[in-house]
Amino acid sequence: MSSVEYRTILRYRLMIPIFPKDELSGFKYRHDLVRDLLFNIFRRARISVKKEALVNFLTDPQEVRLTLRPEDVLVFGRIGGKHVCVNLTGVSPLVGVGVGDFTVGRAALKAAS
Repeated sequence: MSSVEYRTILRYRLMIPIFPKDELSGFKYRHDLVRDLLFNIFRRARISVKKEALVNFLTDPQEVRLTLRPEDVLVFGRIGGKHVCVNLTGVSPLVGVGVGDFTVGRAALKAAS
C-alpha cells in the first residue's frame, strides 16, 4: 500500500474530510452532477427527456387536490409507450458504519418509505 493510499484510508476511517469543502460541496452537488450526466446521455442518444419534470403519480386518485413533485429525469414513451421517471438517491459512505451487511436497494427502499 502506498503512503497516499494509507493516508486516504486513515482519514476516511477517522472521518476526516478527504477533500476540501470548496472542492466537493456535498450531496446536492453530486446528485445534480449525476442527474445532468444522465440527462446528457439520453439527449445524445436522441431520447426525449425532461429534467426536473413535475409529475403527479403519488397522489391518490380519490383526492381532489394535485400534488406535483419534481422527478430528476422524465423519459418520454420508452417502455411500452409509457413514460419513465428516474429519481436519484445519494447515500453517504458513512451511513453504514457498524452495519456488517450490505443490501442492494436499501437506500431506495428507505427513501420510498
